[in-house]
Amino acid sequence: MADRLTVDILQSLSPFNSDGTDIVTKASRDLLLDCIRSETRLRDVFFPNFEAPEAAKLVEFGSFPISTLATLYIAEAIANLQDPYNFHHAINKDRVEDKLDEIYQSLQWKKLGFQVYSLVYPDVVKDAKTNVTLRDFMDSGGSKWADHLVKRMQEPSWTKSMQRKIVKGKCSEDIYNRDMNAVFVKLHLLDPQSVIAAYHFLLNQRALPVVNLELATRNYLSGPLDWTLVQKDVTRAEHKPSSPVYISKLSLNSEVDVHHGIEVDEFIVTECRNLGLWSGSRPDNYKAMKSQERCRLM
Repeated sequence: MADRLTVDILQSLSPFNSDGTDIVTKASRDLLLDCIRSETRLRDVFFPNFEAPEAAKLVEFGSFPISTLATLYIAEAIANLQDPYNFHHAINKDRVEDKLDEIYQSLQWKKLGFQVYSLVYPDVVKDAKTNVTLRDFMDSGGSKWADHLVKRMQEPSWTKSMQRKIVKGKCSEDIYNRDMNAVFVKLHLLDPQSVIAAYHFLLNQRALPVVNLELATRNYLSGPLDWTLVQKDVTRAEHKPSSPVYISKLSLNSEVDVHHGIEVDEFIVTECRNLGLWSGSRPDNYKAMKSQERCRLM
């Protein structure tokens, strides 16, 4: 492995694909969603077959309100789904959106984003030809490779190369700033102390645009989580019929009380209610069915 590690490969490692999408941000959001699915009270109701990946156990939430976010996220899905049992009427949608906005715009969201982004970056970003990852450089003397990368940036040829890209319109000032901050993240993971040296060097390059150090201020998780990613799980839970223990004692001509989504209803009047998200209404999830009709349903 050591013979495949070069400064050229290290320099080329980038979180952005050809269309500018940050693949590390996407991986970070996926991991956060796994953490939400791992919340016990949610998993039992909405994700009964979910098994959390090992990486989810490495996320340190600290003071971040992950339980609150998890409840709000599922409540958002319930509120937006036009289900036949009217579970969506039981959720105060405006209040859900207000509370989610508070989280997504908070400093805690940015701090969590930086932590998760730093956690997944080393294994997600890799060289397409050699499959070498940033993790490989980190495990082979990170500070040494950080020093090599900074020295490469300090070479006159590097500055001239960046100048040419900007002059020819191949790199806008915004893209330049984006890419330099991607370098800062890379250096931070290799050796945090190397970031300031690289930043000061770039500030002194009058031939290049002014770069803003956004290492601790960028929104690495981007915007709101997409509730449609759990749409099928929530729908399944809402449609889940009850199973009375006395069903076997009933004749085929007897009527059976069937409630759909009992656990979802309980989630709304407990977890959602505790956050002020319950509208006070209850779902229309009851139906009296003939035993044989229920057998067909099940």
